[in-house]
Amino acid sequence: MNPKPLWPPGHALKLLQKVQRHESAVELVHTSHERWPCPRLPIHPQRKLDTIDISVLDSSFNPPTCAHLALANSRPPRYTVKSGIAGSALASAAELDYDAKLLLLSVRNADKALKSGDATYEQRLEMMYLLSKDMPASVSQRPEDKSESAHANFAIAIVDEPTFVGKAAILRQFLHTRISGLYPPATTLDGMAISPTSDEISIPVPRLVFLLGFDTLVRLLSPRYYASEAAMMDALRLFFSPAGDDCYVMCARRKLAEVEHTVQEEVEAQTLSAAKEFVESKRVALISIGADSVDEQTSSSQVRTKVALQDETWRRLVTPSIANYIIQNSLYIS
Repeated sequence: MNPKPLWPPGHALKLLQKVQRHESAVELVHTSHERWPCPRLPIHPQRKLDTIDISVLDSSFNPPTCAHLALANSRPPRYTVKSGIAGSALASAAELDYDAKLLLLSVRNADKALKSGDATYEQRLEMMYLLSKDMPASVSQRPEDKSESAHANFAIAIVDEPTFVGKAAILRQFLHTRISGLYPPATTLDGMAISPTSDEISIPVPRLVFLLGFDTLVRLLSPRYYASEAAMMDALRLFFSPAGDDCYVMCARRKLAEVEHTVQEEVEAQTLSAAKEFVESKRVALISIGADSVDEQTSSSQVRTKVALQDETWRRLVTPSIANYIIQNSLYIS
């Protein structure tokens, strides 16, 4: 039996309407606990969080696939956003993982308008919740008492912004406000309140790591989504700069069916040539998502096509709980 979403009836629709009416830039539909993206409890008190590294899986989730899950469960490369040192032998297990995860539903995509037969946004949010049940806790979020259950420190959110550059600015502002609010004012010995923004209180800064499929990386680096090539480079420099939005991009190196390794390398090199300065600064990296069954055919559109054609192999492309949801709700049947 599928786990039921924890939000009450109408909750997701209300938040969707707020975002679509531009009454709110971003809305959290669900969080694994009330302190997200901070730890639920001080699980690792020896680790002082100067930054909270948050992986962001931004997609239309129509439906979520095994490729989405593999990306959501991926870890950063050996050079980490915490240490910034390639192949650091000093990095702890916790430093080689994300502090929190965000599943982000974009209700306005630069390339993907809502079509007849698509799952509704409410249905996609419910499938995102089902996907989250297969996301184990990050190393940095696991309790030291192994007898306790370890759940991912995740959230599900909605945003109405088509570009990654725009999403980064919105999310950074939203998360900074949320994290600051999780640190109540302290008091001095004479009873005076200390503002959370005081130098005496260290509030961690959110840092976003966008998890992308290769086709999405191509769009990020394509001048046609910007006013000009110069405008693209200016936007990307702001997006990646430590003095700007301070973002990272981890892109899945998915297997290309029936393509030799050397050909795959050529395809990757051609795509990354437009981002040479960001690759060299370790802001863009290709990662292996470690799923043998996930290749270029593991896509939401492939699932929809196979369901419509009554090709039962679509079940291999999604998790069992999402397959059950698609069947129970008669989705993608033409």
